[in-house]
Amino acid sequence: MTTPREAIRNIAVLAHNGAGKTSLVESMLFNAGLITRKGKVEDGNTITDFLPEETKRKVSIQAALAPVKWNGAKLNIIDTPGYSDFFGEVAGAISVVEGVLVVLCAVSGVQVQTEVAWKQCQEKGRIPLIFINKLDRENANFDKALEQMRELGGPQILPMQWPVGTGPQWQGMVSILDGVFIPANPKFKDMPALSPEESESLAQWREKLVEAAVEIDEELMMRYLEGEELTVEEIRPALVESIKNGKIIPLLGGSIHADSTVKALLDKLVELLPSPLDDQGEVPAEKAPLKAQVYKTVIDPYLGKVNYVRIYQGILKSDTPLYNITAQKDEKPVPPLSMMGKSQHSLDSAGPGEIIALAKLQHTHTGDTLSLKGVSMEPLPATVFPCPGLSMAFHPATKADEDKLGSGLQRLLEEDPCIKIHRNTETKETILTGMGTLHLEVCVERLQRKYGVNVTTSWPKVPYRESIRKIAKAEGKHKKQTGGHGQYGHVWLVMEPTLTGDFEFNESIFGGVVPRNFIPAVEKGVRESLVEGVLAGYPVTNIKVNLVDGSYHPVDSSELAFKMAAHLAFKKGMEIADPYLLEPVMQVEIDVPEYYLGDILGDINGRRGRVLGSDMVGNRQVIQALVPQQELVQFPLQLQAITHGRGTYRAKFHSYQEVPARLAQTVIEAAKKH
Repeated sequence: MTTPREAIRNIAVLAHNGAGKTSLVESMLFNAGLITRKGKVEDGNTITDFLPEETKRKVSIQAALAPVKWNGAKLNIIDTPGYSDFFGEVAGAISVVEGVLVVLCAVSGVQVQTEVAWKQCQEKGRIPLIFINKLDRENANFDKALEQMRELGGPQILPMQWPVGTGPQWQGMVSILDGVFIPANPKFKDMPALSPEESESLAQWREKLVEAAVEIDEELMMRYLEGEELTVEEIRPALVESIKNGKIIPLLGGSIHADSTVKALLDKLVELLPSPLDDQGEVPAEKAPLKAQVYKTVIDPYLGKVNYVRIYQGILKSDTPLYNITAQKDEKPVPPLSMMGKSQHSLDSAGPGEIIALAKLQHTHTGDTLSLKGVSMEPLPATVFPCPGLSMAFHPATKADEDKLGSGLQRLLEEDPCIKIHRNTETKETILTGMGTLHLEVCVERLQRKYGVNVTTSWPKVPYRESIRKIAKAEGKHKKQTGGHGQYGHVWLVMEPTLTGDFEFNESIFGGVVPRNFIPAVEKGVRESLVEGVLAGYPVTNIKVNLVDGSYHPVDSSELAFKMAAHLAFKKGMEIADPYLLEPVMQVEIDVPEYYLGDILGDINGRRGRVLGSDMVGNRQVIQALVPQQELVQFPLQLQAITHGRGTYRAKFHSYQEVPARLAQTVIEAAKKH
C-alpha cells in the first residue's frame, strides 16, 4: 500500500554546524516512537550520523534519510551536513524535497552556513520553516536570532510562537495565533503570567501574522480592515495557504530536550509544509508511467551500490523492470527499500512523492532518470552540484595500493559528485579535487576503510615549462666504434624562440650531407628531447628547430646514431640560447560579498596576480584576474578564511608566462634536489 501524495512531506533539514539538527531529528524519531532512547552526537549513536568518519568527528558528513510517521502523515526527513565541505549532499537533498526545515542555534544565531543553505533553499524555490533551537541554553537570545533571520530572509519571516523566559529560565513557547502554551517541562502546567512588554510583543506579532495571512483572501481582508474580529478557525486556512505560497515564512522555537516543543514542531511540519501533490491532469500521477530520479549514490559494504531515488509519478513495485532513460540501459527489477539511517527494509511498492532506495542497479548513477522500457520521456534535469576547488595529489603507499587506487577512486567518484579526479601525465600525479580540507581528509579515510587503499597526500606539483630567448646554433655528433659496425651521426641545429606555443621542425639540408632517410630520426631525437629541458627537467615549449647541416658515414650511420646526435645538439643549443622557466597562469573568477572586495584585491596582488576588472552583481563583486597556478594551490583556504566561507571561485588555464628570476631559481634548485 503506497502512501497518498497528500500525506507525504519531503523535508530537508538544513543548518550551520552545531545548531543541533541531527539531535533534533533524533528527538523527532523518539517522539514518533521509532526509537526507544535518544542517541547523542557526542556518543556516536544517532540514527542519521552512522558513518565512522561522522562518529569520529562528531559532525554530519552525508545526507541521511529518516522517515517519520506523524498525525497520519509520512515525513521523509533528510538530515544534511552543516559544513560547507559537504554542501554537495545538501544540494542533492534540496533537489528532491518540497519543504525545508532551517535550524538555528539560539546562542550563535545566523552563521555563514545558514546563509549558504538559505540561498540554496531560495534558489530552488523550496518552502522553508525555521526552528530556533537551544532556547534552554545559557545566553540564548530568541529576539536576536529572529532579527538576524529576518535580515537574511526578509520581513515575510514571522514568528508563530514566542518564548516564555529564556536560557535556564525558559519555560516554554506560546502560540502567537491562538495563545496556547507549550510547556518546556510537564511541571509548567499553566502558562506563566507575561510581563506587559511580553504581552505587547505577542500582540504586535499576532497583528503582523494576521495581516499577512488575510492578504491572500479578499473577503477576509475586507472584514479585517473593517475592524471585524476574525476567529482562529477563519485565519488558519489563509495562514497555511500563505505559507505554502511563500508569502509567509513561519518561525518556531524550542529545544531538543523539551519534547513538547518537538511534538509541536512535527505538528507544524505536517500542517504548514507542502505535500508532493500536483495538479491532477487527465492521468493521475499514480496511473502515469513511472518517473523517478536518483539524487544520491552510496557503495554499501553489504548491499553493494545503493541509489537513493525520488519518485515523481507512477508506482514502483518489486517486480517492475526498470529502464534508465539517461543511460538508455535496462535494469533488472529490484525491491524498493525504506531507509532509516543505515537500516533498511523492503517494500512491496512505492508511489509518487516517495523517497526510497534501490540496491544493485548496474548502470544507474546520481542524476539519472528511471522509467519503464518503451516509455517516451525526457530525462529530468540533473542536479547542479557545487564545483570543487581544492586539489591534492594522492600517492599510493605501496605497490599493492597502486594496483587498487584506480578502482577505489572510481567508486569514490560514483558516491560523491563533488570530487574530480584526473591524472597529470606531466607531473605523474593523481589529482583529486574536493570542496575543502575536511572533504579531502574524508576521501582519504574512505579509500582506506571501504576499498583498502592507503595513500599519502601532497600539494600538486605545478607543470612548469622551459623555453629559450635567443637564436642558437649547436652541433651534435654521436660517434662510437666498438668493433664491427660503429655508430655515426652528425647534425647542426638552429634553434629559435616562437610565441605560438607549438613545436616546429624544419630542415634545409643541401647536397645530401644528411641523407633524407635519416631526417625523420633527427626530428624524432629533437621531439624526444623536448620532454626534458636543461634548467629543471620540465618540457620545452615555444621553440622552432631547423636542421641545417651535418655529415654521415656510409657504413656506421643509422637512425639511432642520428637520433642521439640530435639529442646532443638540442641540449647544447638550449644551454647557449638563454633558457628560462615558464609557469601556467590561470584566469580566475572570484565571487565575494562587496564588503570583502578590498581584502581580496590585496590578496590577489600578493599572489603576483593581475586584476582585469570587477562587476557588481546584486550585493556581490565578481572579480576577473590572472594568477599564476603556483599561487592558487592553497588559495581556496585563504578565500574561505577572508570571506568566512562566503566566497567562491573558479579557474581555467589562460597561458604560460615567464617566472620571475628569483622564484625561478628556487624552482630550479628544488628540481635538482629531486
